[in-house]
Amino acid sequence: MSEMEKYVEMFTKVFNKSVEAFEAGTKELSVRLQKEKKKVELKSQIGQHERQMAKAYERMGEAYFKHLEEGVEMEPMDDILDLLRSNKKVIALLQEQLNELEEK
Repeated sequence: MSEMEKYVEMFTKVFNKSVEAFEAGTKELSVRLQKEKKKVELKSQIGQHERQMAKAYERMGEAYFKHLEEGVEMEPMDDILDLLRSNKKVIALLQEQLNELEEK
């Protein structure tokens, strides 16, 4: 085997190892990006449910204020309470998923 062939063979091995390392790095980066994307999605969903809860609390507070200040009878709050309960449960489940992602 000539010197040139030895250098070509050595270069080929180095090149192949570099390609393998690059592919492994891009795969790891892709996995990390997917994980971060999922975290952002979960945080966004949590925020959406928290905003829905804030609106429900605002409706309750407004009704209570009118009741105290103006003597207006409060409407039944069952729908608002159900909305608050369901949003709290959803937020808890989303938070669990987020915590699991952050632990990995």
